[in-house]
Amino acid sequence: MSGDSGSRDRPGDSDVDRPSGRIPKIRLFLGLARLSLAWERIWPRLFPVLAVASLFLTIGFFDILPLLPYWLHGISLILLAIAFAVALRQFLRGDYGIADADVHRRLERDSGVADRPLSALEDRPINGHGDAKVTALWRAHQARMAAALTRLRVAPPSPGLPRRDPLGLRVVMLLALVIGAVFAVGDIGPRLERAVTPRHIAEAADQRRLVELWVTPPPYTGLAPLFLDQAAVPGEIKIPVGSTLLAQMGSAGDRPQMLIGGRAVPFEPLGDTDSPEGFRVETDFVAADVGAKTLSVSIADETVAQWKVRGVSDSPPSVNFPQPPKNLGRGRLGVAFEAKDDYAVTELRMEIRHADGWLVPGGGGDKIRLDLPAPGLGTPLVKGRSSRDLSAHPWAGAMVEIVLHATDAAGQTGVSEAFPMALPERIFNHPVARAIVAARRKLNRPAREDRIQVVDDLADIAGRPQHFFGDTVIFLALSVARSRLVYGGFEAVVSVQKLMWETALKIEDGEFAVAERDLKDVQKRLMEAMRNGANPQEIARLMEELQRAMDQYMAALAEHLTRQGLDNMPMNPTTRMMEGGDLQRMLDKARELAEAGAMDAARQMLSKLNQMLDAVRNSARTAQPQQANNQAHKMLDELRGLAQRQQKLLDKTFRRMQQDRAARDSQPSGQQGRAGQSQGQSQGQSQGGDGETQAMGEAQAGMRRELGRMMLQMDELLGTIPPSLGRADQAMKGARRSLGQGDATAAVPNQTEAIEQLGQAAQGMAEQIARGLQQPGTMGLSLGGGRQMMPGRDPFGRRPGGGVKIPTGSELRRTREILNELHRRSGERQRPEPELDYIERLIRRF
Repeated sequence: MSGDSGSRDRPGDSDVDRPSGRIPKIRLFLGLARLSLAWERIWPRLFPVLAVASLFLTIGFFDILPLLPYWLHGISLILLAIAFAVALRQFLRGDYGIADADVHRRLERDSGVADRPLSALEDRPINGHGDAKVTALWRAHQARMAAALTRLRVAPPSPGLPRRDPLGLRVVMLLALVIGAVFAVGDIGPRLERAVTPRHIAEAADQRRLVELWVTPPPYTGLAPLFLDQAAVPGEIKIPVGSTLLAQMGSAGDRPQMLIGGRAVPFEPLGDTDSPEGFRVETDFVAADVGAKTLSVSIADETVAQWKVRGVSDSPPSVNFPQPPKNLGRGRLGVAFEAKDDYAVTELRMEIRHADGWLVPGGGGDKIRLDLPAPGLGTPLVKGRSSRDLSAHPWAGAMVEIVLHATDAAGQTGVSEAFPMALPERIFNHPVARAIVAARRKLNRPAREDRIQVVDDLADIAGRPQHFFGDTVIFLALSVARSRLVYGGFEAVVSVQKLMWETALKIEDGEFAVAERDLKDVQKRLMEAMRNGANPQEIARLMEELQRAMDQYMAALAEHLTRQGLDNMPMNPTTRMMEGGDLQRMLDKARELAEAGAMDAARQMLSKLNQMLDAVRNSARTAQPQQANNQAHKMLDELRGLAQRQQKLLDKTFRRMQQDRAARDSQPSGQQGRAGQSQGQSQGQSQGGDGETQAMGEAQAGMRRELGRMMLQMDELLGTIPPSLGRADQAMKGARRSLGQGDATAAVPNQTEAIEQLGQAAQGMAEQIARGLQQPGTMGLSLGGGRQMMPGRDPFGRRPGGGVKIPTGSELRRTREILNELHRRSGERQRPEPELDYIERLIRRF
């Protein structure tokens, strides 16, 4: 046998005689083995090239070379270039030729076969080519060699790098390259450019001409500062008016200057004037710079840096009324407002001017100024509603003009259109109170003749003491008001108007008005003292004043309700009931919290107490007198009576329907069939003339007329008609038509529907009456001691836990124990001085 190529390629050999040519699998694995050998020869020589390139990229990504001195930067690049050239030379000079025998040996070794079957498949016999026995023997030999190649495999390449890099530095190099690439994302190109370009001495000189610019917008804009350098910035840079521009650069010889459009601002030297270390300039971007298109820095007519800019002016805010101001009743003015600004609305106020240009009594100028809630910085849009009680103001009832003003952080003010309306006023029922208020309104005019007229009006009112029940306090108040107007002149008008208003309130509401005024005054002073951090003694004194004022107010309120006939008024089901004891418990809780030093929680508790008292005031003021209550109850009784009569009529109709069915069932079968064929005719003839059915129809018609009358009365009293009454009316109409036709069977469903709708109307009417007599959301005061508060809720129906945490009873007891222990230890003067000082500081909080 011979394995040379000549024996394999002799002329006359065919592919049939070459088993390897008939097995594509062998050719595939031979190709894989060749690739594996090629990689094992290429990679060891390619790795140094990639290692040097990876080292350069890593250093470039971390921007290390520009930090080196110029000469060291250059030497580093030269060394890297030499190393790369040597590695590349070794790679290019490598011998990468692969012989077929090597490929065969590799595949046979990886497949684990012996006797070199691949070579045997390629061999040819030297003798006996034409001998049949030799040929058969040779083919049997090749078949055995081919069978040995059924399980071919190629092992992965093994370049042998672990022998050359036993420390595994290649892994460290790859990790550093990945980290550097992530670190340089967005700046890879400039970093590599700086790595291959050492800074020249001239370039170092240019570094001193580097300009750095900071643009700081006004704080109220909420915009972040901008940092700019000489690198090109795409697009325009928006600079709000009022921004601060700060620029710095190195010592560049001549003094540079900043050009904002056509305005030049010179730099100031840093350090020694003769040899400055650098230059700096700081200026504001003012309104005159809005038209500037560029912002640049130049040295001796040479532009060093330039940016495209666009000035952004701060427009004044706009404010308007989304809805017209409304009279909410009882002298309360409701105003809806909406204000917009580029950045933030900082102040909102409402100004009220008299339609005739009169001055505000008391030297308040020509307008009333009322602040509206504004959230402060950072809110470009403000929407809200506000209600103010202006019933006590001297202009109440006069024609005024209301204007809204909005101010932004830059001090610019926007003004809304003036809205004319009559300022809400309180309507007094007592004639003497109405006369006093009318005379008080005359004092708004500055003419002396008007004051003389008011003096005469007061004298006329005081001369008829029987009209105000001979109350000595009211008589003295009227006399004092007359004397002040006579001897005090125009300066006394303000005090006289206040005195006349309180007198009118006392006549209208009795002691209730005075007690309410005193309670409001104490509440206001106590809240201000707690906000201002007053001492515990002052807060305790005001708490006692609040206790007395609240007791007087509750007593006056009970008397007021009794006098108005409202003490037995039915309450709205949605009204939250409250006892006087609830107010006392909240006040005691607020006192305990204040004594324990929990001022925030005490202030919140007092705020809840004030809300409860306001709800009680609204309930007492908006409640209707007993006359309207009686009328509503009378109407409800009439509706229930109508439902009872409708029930009786339904019983009669049902009995009549049963009689008709019994009469039909008693007829023979033949007559029943004829009756079924002409049922409508027989009913019209026999039952249509039935006197009992006709009488029931007339009764049904009368009930419907009565229901119509009640619907009209309900509309007058409550301002609405329940839909169930309309459905009851339609049901009665259908029942009347059926009874008129003598059809009791058809009338029963309609009468049943009418009864159901009347029942729903009665229930709904009871709730509607309660809502009409007392507005939802008010607080009912339980004078008899009964309570209807929901468990686990506060008097307003809310679950506890919102806002500032209110300490529990156990927490308050623990606080008192700690406070007592601190006081005890503070008296032990043998304790160390630092400990005593610490205890004193703890006690000072309380």
